Amino acid sequence: MTIPLRIFRSCRANFYANDIRCAPEHYADAYFDALTAHGFNAVWLRGLLRDLATTDVFPELGEEVAAQQDALGLVVERAAAHGVRVLLYLQEPQALPAAHPFWTHHPEARGHTAPFADYAAEPLTAFCTSEAAVRAWLRAAMTGLFRAVPGLGGWFAITASEYPAHCYSRILGYRRGERTTCPRCRARQPMAIVREVLEDLHQGTRAASPDALTIAWNWSWAYYEADPQPSLLPYLPADMAVMLDWERGGHHALPNGKPYFVDEYSLAYPGPSARCMALYDAARRRGLPVMVKLQVGTTHELATVPNLPVVDTLYRKLLDAERLGVAGLLATWNFGNTFSLNTAAVARFADTVARPAPATFVARLAESYFGIADGGGVAAALETFSAALVWFPSDQDLLYFWPGNYAPAYPLTLAPLTGAPMGWSCLAQERGDDLSATETQFTAEEIVDCLDNLLVAWDEGVALLDAALAGASSATARLERGVAHAIGHIFRSARHIYQIYLLRRDRPPDREARYRAILDAEIANLTALLPFVEADPRLGFHAECQQYLFTPESIRAKLTDLRDQLHPLISREIPRHPAGKSPDPA
Repeated sequence: MTIPLRIFRSCRANFYANDIRCAPEHYADAYFDALTAHGFNAVWLRGLLRDLATTDVFPELGEEVAAQQDALGLVVERAAAHGVRVLLYLQEPQALPAAHPFWTHHPEARGHTAPFADYAAEPLTAFCTSEAAVRAWLRAAMTGLFRAVPGLGGWFAITASEYPAHCYSRILGYRRGERTTCPRCRARQPMAIVREVLEDLHQGTRAASPDALTIAWNWSWAYYEADPQPSLLPYLPADMAVMLDWERGGHHALPNGKPYFVDEYSLAYPGPSARCMALYDAARRRGLPVMVKLQVGTTHELATVPNLPVVDTLYRKLLDAERLGVAGLLATWNFGNTFSLNTAAVARFADTVARPAPATFVARLAESYFGIADGGGVAAALETFSAALVWFPSDQDLLYFWPGNYAPAYPLTLAPLTGAPMGWSCLAQERGDDLSATETQFTAEEIVDCLDNLLVAWDEGVALLDAALAGASSATARLERGVAHAIGHIFRSARHIYQIYLLRRDRPPDREARYRAILDAEIANLTALLPFVEADPRLGFHAECQQYLFTPESIRAKLTDLRDQLHPLISREIPRHPAGKSPDPA
């Protein structure tokens, strides 16, 4: 037995910009060769339905539809030659700007209108699915898409949170009394609207394709209704799979006993969560296929590295998913999608029948992946990494706003706090200095303590890995060893940022001496990190925003600044290390 469907995505594909139009560039034959070698048999692209099909219902909608269909069809054909399915991620019907001319032509379709600063500079208006024409458009557009691209493998849909779409898609406080501004939908239950959207997408698909996969993802359904959505499951089509977040809704604890709630992807928490299992049981009673969503490479816990090498934890997740008999695995979101030791673990899991203990699985994987005779030392190192990561304070607000992803480039100062927000951890944007938004379940002091304990164990794992790979000459051994070292240095930079934040916030009398000690430690830390970043262009790259959040140049600039702060009259030359060769992050 194994997990039949295993979905991945190119780390060079741009989720936010022309994902489908640029897909032929990112999904060449060579990519599919690598994809299948790493154990995957499907990829996903972000679809915007109005640009993928024209209809008689709303003929005004759609830009460059023919070009979009041609690009999608080319990738579908190319993938099929490698035995790979192409699926679309949908969140429909996606909102338009409130001033868009479409609303002048079709005021009857106008729904909830509100500012959505994270997505647009102007207010957006949702499509009201209480209007029959909107539902007719959803069905017609799906039918047109699958007729135009008949080999398309299917889709999975988010129907709560993410982008503004239907009238309740961004009403995340519904259970606390928040309601849509749409008068028709205000009196309705959000899950009734979710049900209609899924029914329309399914019916439109089935009118053109009897075999395409139709998958409802439970991302953020809990904003609307207590788990496990009893009002929705009985109405889903019998051939629609329900895809469950593996970790969200979990209750976990740090090794010191501090409990916390898990509401994001996590490689620190093995899962499955109680929410996942409750909905799994309900879906199975209904007879619906079940899929799961987890990250196999890395997570928001640290997304500017190719992978968090906690393969024994990943193996346990795969084992549990297999035992549950799931129909498929969505193995990445729009980040954490680089081929690495972790994806090689997926390939080994998919290609073998034996299910040994985690240490044995990792040892055998290491022997084949690194070309070494005995993988026992690598297994011990990776087990130590997993024990270290358990100390990560995996809180949703921390993950979204903490400085870890860009910590090696973040400037340090002892000046009074400005109070400007840090910004999203997954985007390249102007950074402030207010870390209070990350202190939802953990105080800044607790976060420093967590990172202290994490680093003690991580450093032990690095020493074990160095010893285990001392005689290995393969590029994979060099790269994975470099990633492990870099992770420790990046977490250490993040700890320094929190330590200085506390000095700036609390203004203790000895703050200047403590600040100088932290600067000394950060100089040593960045000096040790720099050669690994220069040797591996995957480090610092965030696949969601398709940008580097730190680079060798930004690290050298920070080192110069730190040395100038400590010794303003002494000019120091920052050493440059020759860059080694490594494969493209794709």
